[in-house]
Amino acid sequence: MRKHVKLMEGRIGGQRAIFVLCDLRGVNLSNMDLRSAELTGSRFDQAQMVKTRLTGANLFAADMRMANLQQADLSKADMRGITLRGADLTKAKLRDTDVREAVLAVYRGGKPLPQAFDGRIPNLAAVLAHAADFTGSKMNGAITLKADFSDANMRQVDLRGADLRGANFRGATLDGANLQGAQLQEADFAGAVLTDAILRDALAEGANFRGAILDPRAMSDLRVTGALLPGTTDGAETVEVLLAAHAEWVLSAGRNGKRGDFSGRDLMGQDFRGHNLTAARFPFTLARRSLWTNACLVMADLECSDLRDSHADGADLRGANLERAHLGGAFLQGANLTPLVSADMPDRRWATRLSGARLQGADLRNADLRGVVAKGADFTGADLRGAKLDGAELEGANFSQARHD
Repeated sequence: MRKHVKLMEGRIGGQRAIFVLCDLRGVNLSNMDLRSAELTGSRFDQAQMVKTRLTGANLFAADMRMANLQQADLSKADMRGITLRGADLTKAKLRDTDVREAVLAVYRGGKPLPQAFDGRIPNLAAVLAHAADFTGSKMNGAITLKADFSDANMRQVDLRGADLRGANFRGATLDGANLQGAQLQEADFAGAVLTDAILRDALAEGANFRGAILDPRAMSDLRVTGALLPGTTDGAETVEVLLAAHAEWVLSAGRNGKRGDFSGRDLMGQDFRGHNLTAARFPFTLARRSLWTNACLVMADLECSDLRDSHADGADLRGANLERAHLGGAFLQGANLTPLVSADMPDRRWATRLSGARLQGADLRNADLRGVVAKGADFTGADLRGAKLDGAELEGANFSQARHD
C-alpha cells in the first residue's frame, strides 16, 4: 500500500497495488488511496472502505457485498460483474463507472474455447446509495432489486434492461437516464426528475411517479404501463368542495367539515390566494404556476409537489413539509418559513422542512428562513437578498450562483 501511494504521488520506489483473487473480507481500508489498483476478483465482504479512493481501480468481478463504501470515490472504476449486495454507498461517487455484465471466457492456446463464455451480471440488490453520484455510469442489465437510490445523482445513467423492481428513486435526479426496457415494477420515483429520460418499453406496473418531473414523451410511454403518474387521483370531489370542507374543518377546530386532502391532484394554475390551508395535504401534487400569495399553509404537507413557477409571496409556511418539493423559479418573497412554536409549550416547535427541495432560480427576497431544515436543498441561482437564514440546517445545500446581500 505504501508503494502504491508512492506511485500515485510520482515518488521513487512506487509500485502498483495488485490484489487479484485475494481474500480481503472485513479488512479496514478506510481513507486509503487505491486509485488505479488491480483488484480483480477479490473479496471485500463487509470491508470498511469509508472515503477510500478507488478512482480508475479494476474491480472486475469483485465481491463487495455488505461493504461500507460511504463517501468512497469509485469514479471511472471497472466494476463489471461486481457483487454489491447490501453494500452501503451513501454519498459515494461512481461517475462514469462501468457496472455492466462481465463476460468471462476460458482460453486454451491463446484462443477462447467455443461456448466457454460465462456472463456475470452485476448485483446491486438492497444496496444503500442515498445521495450517491452515478452520473454517466453504465449499469445496463444490472440487478438492483429493492436498492435505495433516494436523492442520488443519476444523470445520463444507462439502465437499459436493468432489474429495478422495488427500488427507491425518491428525489433522485435522472435527467437523460436511459431506462428502456427496464423492470420498474413497484419502484418509487416520487419527486424524482426524469427530464429527457428514456422509458420506452419499460415495465412499470405499480411504479410510483407521483410528484416526479416527466416530459410528454415519458408520460406517453408510461401511460400504458399501469404506473401511478403525476396529476392522477381517485378522488371524485372537486377542489372547490374540498376547500369548503377544509375551511369548515379549520373554523371548528376539526369538529366539523373535513381536512383537505389534495394528494396527487392536478392543481396547475389553481388559485389559493388568501386561503387558510392550515394542515392541508398537498403531497405529490402537480401544481405548477399555482397561486398561493398570502395563503396560510401552517403545517401543510407539500412533499414532492411540483410548485415550479408558483407564487407564494407572503405565504405563512411555518412548520410546513416541503421536502423534495420542486420550487424552481417560484416566487417566495417575504414568505415565513420559520418553525411553528406551540402556544401552550414554547419549548415545543416544528421546523419547516426543505431537505432535498429544488429551489433553482427561486425568488426568496426577504423570506424568513430562520431555523429551517434544508439539508441537501438546491438554491442554485436563487435570489436570497434580504433573506434570514440564522439557525438554518444547511448541510449539503447548494448555493452556487445564488444572490446574497
